[in-house]
Amino acid sequence: MDPVALFLLAVAGIFAIGAVGELIFQRTNIPDVIWLIVAGIVLGPLSGLLTRSMLSSIAPFFAAITLVVVLFEGGSKLRLKEIGKAAPRSSLLAILSFLFATLVVAALSMLGRWPFGLLPETWTWTHGLLLGAILGGSSSIIIMPAMAQARLPAPLANLVNIESALTDAFCVVATAAIIDLLLKGAGGAAAPAIYLLKSFGIGLAIGGVAGLVWLLLLRFLRGSEHAYPITLSALLVLYVVIDHAEGSAALGILTVAIILGNAGSISSKIGLAEPAELDTEVRGFHRQMAFMIKSFFFVFIGAMLGPPWGLIVFGVFLGLVLFAARIPAVFLGTLGSKFTSAEKRMAAVAMPRGMAAGVLATLPMSAGVKGTEGLPVLVFACVFTTILVFAVGFPIIKRALPAVDDEEPESRLPMPAGAAQPRQTERMQPLSASAAVPIVAAGAPTATGDAVAAPAGSDAIAPAEAASPAPAPHPPAAQPVPPATGNVSWPRDTQPMRPISPDDPPED
Repeated sequence: MDPVALFLLAVAGIFAIGAVGELIFQRTNIPDVIWLIVAGIVLGPLSGLLTRSMLSSIAPFFAAITLVVVLFEGGSKLRLKEIGKAAPRSSLLAILSFLFATLVVAALSMLGRWPFGLLPETWTWTHGLLLGAILGGSSSIIIMPAMAQARLPAPLANLVNIESALTDAFCVVATAAIIDLLLKGAGGAAAPAIYLLKSFGIGLAIGGVAGLVWLLLLRFLRGSEHAYPITLSALLVLYVVIDHAEGSAALGILTVAIILGNAGSISSKIGLAEPAELDTEVRGFHRQMAFMIKSFFFVFIGAMLGPPWGLIVFGVFLGLVLFAARIPAVFLGTLGSKFTSAEKRMAAVAMPRGMAAGVLATLPMSAGVKGTEGLPVLVFACVFTTILVFAVGFPIIKRALPAVDDEEPESRLPMPAGAAQPRQTERMQPLSASAAVPIVAAGAPTATGDAVAAPAGSDAIAPAEAASPAPAPHPPAAQPVPPATGNVSWPRDTQPMRPISPDDPPED
């Protein structure tokens, strides 16, 4: 087959699998990304249509753009108000889960070097901490839709939602910092700490200034069809500028994203006459962009799975260990809280790794860090295992938790861009027929007679033209009600749900 035709069919298939996966998720709570990874396995290791060398050549470019999109998506959905409400408990859980995962993975990775020989001889404790930082956080793009779809209690949903958003940021910033340490090195005991503080300070400063400047420019981009491309290009340029200034580009992009995500509240606090806010079209375009990137990236993860099989087995083992390490983190993070044992089990199983870990796995090799050539395969196998653990454990534990009606939707975090959208159920309570008011089309002839025909079981309603200052006496009960001769319609949420036609027979 012609390569161009094959490429177009592959792209069409990936988008179709992503969309169908979301429909399956809405009915089964099985994460949609599982099907994308399986599709990647079919296209890569099984069929050989996508080779690892082919994917490795585009990985650095694809990962850089994906990283910026992930950071912008993660930071812009962090609401300072909601973080303030749930921050103490969620922040504690985020810190504990990130530290436990990082330290456990770092220690076990040394076993991968010796005695098993799965990792190269150049592997050090710093490399182990790098691997731990990559796998240290759960994925908000998987957890948030699942929590919303299951309609779990808002305190539990916000606990794990905010934790996943925070750990995404922890992973990106810590991984970028450790890569810089491995590349540039540091002499003396205090040198790494000084270097990290300098890197974080530069990233925060440039990102904060850029975020405030872009906050002012949002007013001029309002309603522009090019608002999202301009914003995305500015973020890419900012990433390069901060990186060349030897600052933490990840932290700088994250700072801008948080400022823009909270543009409304920040603009009012700094005294802007006209509040600035991200246009809904920008968010909508970003959501579609994130969906396409998510679809391609999880297929990329599946296609990269393959020999050496020892690394895949070790990745599966690390995925199971991450679940075990999360249990004490959840226990300590929820100590003294009002969460039930079932809710704590749900928080423990909410640990799938996702796009952030996948993107970060490709950065050390593309940056030239020695000994990290096999890191993507190891991390991708671990990511797939944690998603499977979540897919199996989530519906089982969900049966022990009551579903609640979300009476206060503003109490929940906004859905991350590109995430599978939970199934929307329209909950309407029909009005009683006696409370319904007929709506007469403009210019339509008015009803003749004393009243307009009403649904069965309700009182007749006098037309506006027949109204008089003194209330008219009720007609006798046996007096028939003449049918309407005008085009009369009823509100859609009353019963019956169709307009009353002049040709309808009178109701008893």
